[in-house]
Formats: sequence, structure tokens, C-alpha cells
Amino acid sequence: MVTRRVAALLLRAAVRRWPAASRAELGREWAAELHELARTGRRWTMLRFATRLATSRSAPPLVDRAAPRRDVWRTAGVLLLAPPACLVALVLAATVMNLTDEWLAGHLAWATAAQLPVWAGGTALLGVLLACAVTRGARRTVRVGALPTALGVVLPIAATAAVVLGLFAGRGESGVAEMVPGVLLWLALLAPAVWAAGALARRGRTRAAWLVGVLGALVAADAAVALTVIATIPAAAPAAADLPPDAVDRVSAPLWLLTCWTDSSWGLPRPTEWERFLITDRVGVEPMFYLACTPYAVAYAVAAARVAAPGPEPVAAPA
Repeated sequence: MVTRRVAALLLRAAVRRWPAASRAELGREWAAELHELARTGRRWTMLRFATRLATSRSAPPLVDRAAPRRDVWRTAGVLLLAPPACLVALVLAATVMNLTDEWLAGHLAWATAAQLPVWAGGTALLGVLLACAVTRGARRTVRVGALPTALGVVLPIAATAAVVLGLFAGRGESGVAEMVPGVLLWLALLAPAVWAAGALARRGRTRAAWLVGVLGALVAADAAVALTVIATIPAAAPAAADLPPDAVDRVSAPLWLLTCWTDSSWGLPRPTEWERFLITDRVGVEPMFYLACTPYAVAYAVAAARVAAPGPEPVAAPA
């Protein structure tokens, strides 16, 4: 009886050293073998058998070697295709804006004032839909830290912006050089916002992650728009004839991003109607691109971090 109990203890120790998926089946097989050895009176053979099981190395779990490769390609696909998809969303929203303006021009007097809100609303809607798709893809991508995730999000956006600016320069578009500082500032501020969102999400603070990520991205876009306006439109300029001066008062700088999205001063004296015209005429595409990229950038960082976050440790069943 003593040898049978010792063999049973060694058997339980051997079973616990194997992967959880194999324990039940192996435990049944080994218990049947011990029972047969005990029934036939071969107790020392039973002890040697149980000792070998308890001291031998467990077989490593089967690993799908193709899975990591699929995860890498899936991650690259999500991160590289999302920025061009933002450009597509921006163009589609602009097309809807033009069609809406043509339809409303002959019916409503405020059709022109609705152009930017329609463009921004369409861009935001498509950006949110893209973020939902990216969130699904982020659940099956490579798991890395918050900082590599932020760089993986921001660098493809930077590459896409560089390609677009290069195409504009190649076509001889004016004002391309003035766009570069604002875009660089936006990327430099967007990376910390995405990193902070991912870091908070890894700690389980999902609401705080979304709040910090979205607010940080908005601050980055606002600062980038302000830099572009300051660099291209003077603060004071002489008036010509009866026209107002081609200048923008800097006191309204925090509202310039919302002005580019809504063409409104939100009931405040600044920016004036003429200043709004100057701002939106000079900074048109960049704020919409920022708006399209913000939802997916924050969503990917939060979704990837939440999946990567460790769950509670399983409680071992009593022997």
C-alpha cells in the first residue's frame, strides 16, 4: 500500500509538469499502467515507472511555426494600409461635400457655409469605421510594448504623408514647403499620445487610455494647424483700399483647428469671417488628414495593448 501511494504521488507530480491540454489524457494512461503493475504485484517496477515519469523532461507543447509569420504579415498589412485608407476616406468625404454643395447651392443660401462641416463629418465617420476595422485586426497582430506600437503606428503615417507631399511638390503645387513643419510637429506630438494610450491600456485603464489618446491627438493636430497658420499668414498687414488686412490675430490660435473643421468661430469675436477665410484657404487638407488618422491610431494602440495585457493567473486545482 505504501509503494502504491508513493507511486501515485510521483504520478501526480509528473502530470503537473506537462501542458494543461495533455494532462487529463496522460494521467488516465499512466494511472491505468500503475493499476496494472500493482495488480500483478510488480511493485518495484511500478515505483521505477513512476519515478522515471516524475524525473524525465516533459515534451514541449506543439507550436504552430507559421502562426508568428502570419501575425507579422497581418500586422504589417494593418499598419501599412491604414494611412492610405485614411487618404481614401478624405477623398470620398470631399467628393460627398462637392456633390452636396452642388445639390444645395440652388436651394439653400447657407450651402457654402456647410462645405467644411460636411467634409469634416464625412471624414470623421469614415475614420471611425476604419478604426473599427483596425480594432478587429489589432486583436491578431504581433504583441509588442507600447513604444514600439506607437512607432509602428506613426511611421507608416509619416511615410504616407511624405509620399503625398512629394507628389504635390512634383506637380508644382504651391505651399508644399510650408506644410512640412506642421506635419512634422503633428507626428512628433502624435507619437507620445499613442504611446501613452497604449501604456494605460496595458495597465487595464481603458477609459483613461482613450481619453489621453484622443485629447493628445487633438492637441497635436491643433498645434500643427497653428504652426502652419503662423508660418504662412502674418499677424499684421497693411489694408488695401477698403479690404481688411491679410492677417490673422494670434489670440484665436486654439480655435483654428475647429475653424478648419466647422468654418465657425463658435460665437466668439475671433477669428473673424475674413480670418476664417484666410485660415481655411491656407490650411485645408491637413486638418482633414489629421481627423481621418486620429481614430484608427488611438484605436490600434488601445486594442493591441488590451489583448497583450496579462490576465489573472489560473488557480491550480487541489491535488
